[in-house]
Amino acid sequence: MSISDGQYLAWLAKTNVTRMLLAELHHADGIEYVATGPFMSLPSDADPNRPYIACIKKAVDVTTRTDGNTTFGEVTLIGDQLAADWLDLKWHGHPIKLFLGAPDWARDDFRLLAQGRNGGPQGAERGKLVFRMDDESKVLDEVIDTGQLPNDAGPVPLALGSVYNAPLTRIDTQTLTYRGSYLPVTSIAAKANGAMLTHSTDAAAGTVTLNDQFGDITGDIEEPHNTPQKIVEWVAAHYNLAISDIDLPPYRVGLFYSGEATGRQILNAVKEGLGAYWYLNELNELVMRQHKAPVSADVTIVRDDIFYNKLVLSETEQPWRSLTLRWGRNYSPLSNVAATLDENSPAEATRLRTEWRESYASQDVSDYPMAERITRDSIIQDETDAITERDRLLSLRSVQRNTWSIEARFPPVFAGQVAAVDHGRLQGKLGRLINVSRSPTKAVTSLGFWV
Repeated sequence: MSISDGQYLAWLAKTNVTRMLLAELHHADGIEYVATGPFMSLPSDADPNRPYIACIKKAVDVTTRTDGNTTFGEVTLIGDQLAADWLDLKWHGHPIKLFLGAPDWARDDFRLLAQGRNGGPQGAERGKLVFRMDDESKVLDEVIDTGQLPNDAGPVPLALGSVYNAPLTRIDTQTLTYRGSYLPVTSIAAKANGAMLTHSTDAAAGTVTLNDQFGDITGDIEEPHNTPQKIVEWVAAHYNLAISDIDLPPYRVGLFYSGEATGRQILNAVKEGLGAYWYLNELNELVMRQHKAPVSADVTIVRDDIFYNKLVLSETEQPWRSLTLRWGRNYSPLSNVAATLDENSPAEATRLRTEWRESYASQDVSDYPMAERITRDSIIQDETDAITERDRLLSLRSVQRNTWSIEARFPPVFAGQVAAVDHGRLQGKLGRLINVSRSPTKAVTSLGFWV
């Protein structure tokens, strides 16, 4: 009988069970199947009668963090002939998949614990071969290929969402055509020294063509991915990543890159001013959520789950005395602004000269003399949204926040979950799990608990 997800989680929570780790090590010429002990799939499994070589000496620790940096330990294999035969295979960059279950289960009942990339052999000696396992999110460090502008002018700019006063690059001297975006746009309003120009727009090509020749040209760009969720979905689609969960506010936002850009840069820019976090889960699916004050617990960790003297305060963070949230970025501040704007639209003229608009607020934290004054950049484009987010972040940091390190008996928990820790030192307080490090075959989980 197959094991349900609920039964699997209940099994994970037990401390008196034998755990087995199966690994699929891919390389250019195929897949090697290895395990922490002898194992063969059943005739009824999807991959029937598959033998696994019992050669994993060191179980892989897996740490998932809400800062997007998943880390793995090393895969250590033992066996004289194996180490000699496998050393020269083409491993680097190919997948490593780890599955966890019990030795007497069918192969189909094992669950995917983690997936990463092989960093290649890190050590080889008599009877031992060691591989580094890299995070799948490294794919997000690949530069987004937007093509090249003429005359070695660099990459085609990448505009996402609502972008204010971005530089437009001339790409055709005969037709006075300027390009502002790699992606198709909804509109581009071209300007010279901040004053609006008459022009035609090719929305599909992200270009405008002027009627007359001017100096430096900028433009206000509207591109369809104008909310945090839409930008995250675009990044995921570009890198062929599945999405597990997105929980972000529907603010109007915008990003512009005139040089090279990566998916990690974009995701980090989205999270920075929204108090958000992101990571790839064990299925290599993208998770991105806004960090919110805990309301109800997803899981409860009780005293008996925690090893003796393994609940330790590891970090304290002072409240925020004030927050300056920067918003409405000007991507091409002007030193010379059209005189008509100074006369007729002085507020717009000031904005054209200034890189950021700012929303400031403070709060009473007189009990904390070391409370901090914080400045954050955001991709928010509207003042009302900036005020909403500024006040939300200030409220979240109105008291001291502490991070506790907990070593527990392999509770089935995940990064980003809200936990209640039923222990005398915390008295059932709610907090968020900001990192989860599993040593799967040892029935131990190390947690970072932010409260």
